[in-house]
Amino acid sequence: MANETDKTVIARSQRDNNGARKALEVLVNPKDCSVMRLVPAGEFIMGSTPEQIEAARLMDIGGHEFTLLDETPQFRVSIPAFYMSVYAVTNQQFAMFLSETRPSLETLKLWCPSLEQITPPMREDEPYHMASGFEQHPVIHVSWFGADAYCRWAGLRLQTDIEWEKAARGTDGRLYPWGNEWHNDFLRWHNTAQRGETTAPVHTYPEGRSPYGILQMAGNVDEWCADWYQWDVYRRYATGDLRLPSKGETRVVRGGTCVGWQKIRFRCAHRRGNDEAIVNVHYTGIRCACDAPQP
Repeated sequence: MANETDKTVIARSQRDNNGARKALEVLVNPKDCSVMRLVPAGEFIMGSTPEQIEAARLMDIGGHEFTLLDETPQFRVSIPAFYMSVYAVTNQQFAMFLSETRPSLETLKLWCPSLEQITPPMREDEPYHMASGFEQHPVIHVSWFGADAYCRWAGLRLQTDIEWEKAARGTDGRLYPWGNEWHNDFLRWHNTAQRGETTAPVHTYPEGRSPYGILQMAGNVDEWCADWYQWDVYRRYATGDLRLPSKGETRVVRGGTCVGWQKIRFRCAHRRGNDEAIVNVHYTGIRCACDAPQP
């Protein structure tokens, strides 16, 4: 039986000359108007080699606190096609979600431990309000529970750890979404957030887009994945067993934020675990995914 995500995608597929259902390259999700791009099925390179890890350790003056063992080993993996949102979820979209779902104060605190740029209504018949000028900025300080709830409301889902890396990296094993060379001005990070700025609108920095045309997979906001974080799961994935971890203490976060200053954080292979309810590193946001019709 098709779930709500399947219905959304099937309604936006087409038939080829043989009558088979074919996924569209781009679709617009009807619930929240998210623009989704197809990430085709097939093999890609995931993780880092020992040589890449050693090079990563030299990227930043003063070094870093990461062992990067959770990126090893590097391996090839083939996954089915899926759709990924071109942009992170905006304040406008998240305010629409809150206005429709009307969470209790307890639930709102669980979803958004530190709500910013969005203001709760004064009366029950009013919608949630956004700070002027921040409508198209990514929603921030969202917990994993808030991210999961939003995706479910929109008829979508959080991407897996594996899907996120393929969407960011493509098939050539590149270091950054845009390629192998660092560019200061291809992302929103500490060096491009001037004069007290933090986030940037989700449609900016097109030069930093991934091979599939997905923007800001490095910088601006961290993005939640569906998976429990398990530091050594790549060892199992490398054997062909791609079952997601069944339990854990934290959830996978990817991408790097607008206040990050270490280049190492913005690599496609970088991953970390974050408490799903306590946003201990601010500027966590949301990117959505959904299944594509399979041949």
